[in-house]
Amino acid sequence: MDRMIQKKTKEMLQVELAEYLSNYRDVLTLPEFNFLKDMILGILKSQSVIQLRIAKELNETVSLKKIRERFTNHLSKQNLEKRLSDEIMRIQCRKINDDTAIIVDESDIIKNYAEKMEGLTKVRDGSTGDCSKLGYHLLNIISFRDDNKGYQIEPLYSELISYEKELYNIAYKLDQITKDIAERSQEKGVYLFDRGFDRRKFIETISKKHLNYVIRSTGNRNLIVDDQEVSFDSVIKSMKLKNRMNIEGQEIKCAIRQVELRTDPHPKKNPNKVKLWLVSARFHKHKDDKSGRFYFLCNFSGQPHLTEKQIMEKAIRMYRKRWKIEEVHRHVKVEYKWEDMQLSSYSRLRNMNLILLIALSFLYSLKRFVEHFAVAFPNIFKYSNTTMDKIYRFVYYKLSNLVRTCFASVTRYKICPYKGRNTDSMQLKLPF
Repeated sequence: MDRMIQKKTKEMLQVELAEYLSNYRDVLTLPEFNFLKDMILGILKSQSVIQLRIAKELNETVSLKKIRERFTNHLSKQNLEKRLSDEIMRIQCRKINDDTAIIVDESDIIKNYAEKMEGLTKVRDGSTGDCSKLGYHLLNIISFRDDNKGYQIEPLYSELISYEKELYNIAYKLDQITKDIAERSQEKGVYLFDRGFDRRKFIETISKKHLNYVIRSTGNRNLIVDDQEVSFDSVIKSMKLKNRMNIEGQEIKCAIRQVELRTDPHPKKNPNKVKLWLVSARFHKHKDDKSGRFYFLCNFSGQPHLTEKQIMEKAIRMYRKRWKIEEVHRHVKVEYKWEDMQLSSYSRLRNMNLILLIALSFLYSLKRFVEHFAVAFPNIFKYSNTTMDKIYRFVYYKLSNLVRTCFASVTRYKICPYKGRNTDSMQLKLPF
């Protein structure tokens, strides 16, 4: 019985992969589409972004040299990234609702021993703070939404950037991307930014789009209150933390005030400014009012019906989800060796990074079947009755192991397609 369940699970995963990749059929030529299927299957099986390891996992009759040449030809195409990125955005953005967190974060890839890779630039090592390392910058966006059984994470966007090769900066690129996401999602969702995005021009840009956003404030810039520009500290001191709320089991004291922010770099008589909410909060366990405080600049122009109390609660509750993108970064770097990409061409690096995003999008979409997987492969999903709730949390490490196991003997030529469709009768239905 166990073998039969596992066989049906493997067949179902093949159907899911075939159907997921069929979304890209209309934007690619047939050779490009076959290349994409090979790359996605090879990445999932090898858990690597190194071409040789991907090629070995395909088990083709031709030589590895010819496979790598085919990969190189397609990865070198300049317009491939744009077509794939637009299609990912179209697929993922339709799942966004008003309570979806759209988490934006800058990351980097460190290449300690690379010398001949095109476009290498200095980046900051987040673990050590060293800014002399060579590598590439990354702009990553995911969506996070709660459901009745935990949550769902959907990768939305990832771009590898070298300031040596590009004329724009991340702020300019983010302006274009948020515009695309807003159009495809009908301006739904709440955008979350860490303190690195607390910049005047950026806040002006995102405010003009009338998007819902929460930015963790650095607390280092003046604010305008009653038409007078005053220091951030003086505004905070005037806000008494009289409101209490319990968020995810933690009691938080908070206060809110509507303020304005000057968007011009220097003070002047009639400055350009934007109106937003300042939320000040701290965990109740701290006795000192100054200890443990954190601040948010937020605006929910797309939801004007919210009261001040609802704005406070939503800003704090939503921002607590921002850490999920850090978990995604760690997962990709550990399981798929994100930083091991070994391509000398800058365009091939960008295309490989985007193909990895497609593989992750498929992998993360499988969480909706996690109950079935736990029954079919209990040796992978090792949970007891007391720890079974963990299956609805960050289970993507186990899903990576599951997909690698189920696709171990699968090739593109022997995949179980069921005519490319996944109907209800083909779905795995197991008791849990």
